[in-house]
Amino acid sequence: MSKKQSDDPIKKRRINPAIKYSGMAGQMAGAAAVGYFGGGWLDNYFGFEKPILAVTLLLLFLTAFMIKLVKDVSQD
Repeated sequence: MSKKQSDDPIKKRRINPAIKYSGMAGQMAGAAAVGYFGGGWLDNYFGFEKPILAVTLLLLFLTAFMIKLVKDVSQD
C-alpha cells in the first residue's frame, strides 16, 4: 500500500472558518462572563464596595483570551 492510499481524507479536511470563529466568539463571551461574575462573587466575599476584582478578572480573562486568539489565528 502506498503512502497516498493510506492517508485518510477526513483527517486532512479543515474546519470551516465560520464554525471556528463562531466558536471563538462563544469562548470570548464565556471568558468575559466567568471573569465578571466570578470577580463580582469575590468582591462580595471580601466585602469590597466597588467592583475591583470583577473588573480586574474581566480584563485578565479577556487579555488571556486575546493571546490565545492570536496564537490560534497565526497557526492558520
